[in-house]
Amino acid sequence: MKSLSVHSKITRRRMLTGTAAAAVITAMSRTRRVAAQSQVKLSIIGLDGHPSWIATKAMIEAYRDVAPNVSFELSQFDLPQIGDKVNLDFQAKKGQYDIVWMNSAQTIGYWSEAGIVEPLDAMVSEGYDLNDFLHLARGISTLRGKLYGIPIMIEGRMLVYRKDLLDAAGLKTPTTVDEMTRVAQAMNAPAKNQFGFSQRVRSGGSISYDWVGWLYSFGGQIYDAKYNPQLASPEASAALEAFLKINQYSAPSSNRSYGEIVNELQTGIATMANDVTIITPLLEGSASRFAGKFGYAVAPAGPKGPRPETSSHLLAISTLSRQREAAWQFLEWMTSKKNNQGWIFAGGAAFRESMYTDPAILAKYPQYTLFKQILDLGNPDYVPRIKPSAEIMTRLGEQLSSALVGVKPVNEALAAADQQVAAILKRNGYRT
Repeated sequence: MKSLSVHSKITRRRMLTGTAAAAVITAMSRTRRVAAQSQVKLSIIGLDGHPSWIATKAMIEAYRDVAPNVSFELSQFDLPQIGDKVNLDFQAKKGQYDIVWMNSAQTIGYWSEAGIVEPLDAMVSEGYDLNDFLHLARGISTLRGKLYGIPIMIEGRMLVYRKDLLDAAGLKTPTTVDEMTRVAQAMNAPAKNQFGFSQRVRSGGSISYDWVGWLYSFGGQIYDAKYNPQLASPEASAALEAFLKINQYSAPSSNRSYGEIVNELQTGIATMANDVTIITPLLEGSASRFAGKFGYAVAPAGPKGPRPETSSHLLAISTLSRQREAAWQFLEWMTSKKNNQGWIFAGGAAFRESMYTDPAILAKYPQYTLFKQILDLGNPDYVPRIKPSAEIMTRLGEQLSSALVGVKPVNEALAAADQQVAAILKRNGYRT
């Protein structure tokens, strides 16, 4: 399977070391072996290069010792390819995959409504302790009262800033959007190839994923409880105006996403940025010229409240799987409380409350205290979790980009987005 070139660039996905993988395999091998059973092969499709997929593969190696009757067939692709392959498999009724990689922003709404993934509630054992999941993790994996996946990665927006530069300039860490914009302006020095801010502006789902948090923090919403679009509102206009205002203090780009944001921070091009918590190891690693000089904080709020940016990757069980019981036994084992340290030290992200209070985990990752604070502000429905969510975010992003590059005024771009979202919702049966 081909790995796309984006994964060979600087991304948020390169965190696991061979030592960590060896450590988890050694630790997990001490777990009680299950009784010998008939041979089972589980097929899993995962996100190529993602740290939680790498951690999953490390846990699979450990599980071979725990359940020697279980073998695995693994395939890995980027998110669009995963979506295509799982959708085509479901349409053809082949049942090629037992466990599928699901995303809260792109596939959970569609797959749960279309019957592609299995509700897990009846499979969960009493000792699994779902109540130990972060409130956000439990919420983002539950739709219409049913649990559809295990959130093996959950993230939220944070503020990243060059603490050394802000301290030298006598500037305080901003806590509001207005303060953040003033700091960005003060730190902007294009002649030195130093810019005050960095944010996602790539057309389509990337820019809309970033901007939706601004929308919420200005009191807006994509649509109301009756699926009436609300993108032509004064709140939406104010949110987009603020987004564009701070973007003038960014390095020139109309194609920036998280990989480029990380690069700009690592190389000193950007003084400050808003992006997700999982990029932290990349900023503090050997590839960063300024490791140890970054500060981290809760993302500055808008006038109406927090400015989240919530996303999750989940593992789910296909309704076409012929090995559902064995698939759940593996997922439950891998993500159980007893394996908290093994999962985290293999490079996985924290999704349980107990992961944020474990002394060994906190000693290695002290920033988890801040991450917990950020995640507790998250919104499970940050991105609409309905069947056409990916289309909605793509069309919205295209209109946001038209305002970004000056093709359309803010109000005209948002009016067009409002009309497109209305048409999508009507075509999919959410409104008449």
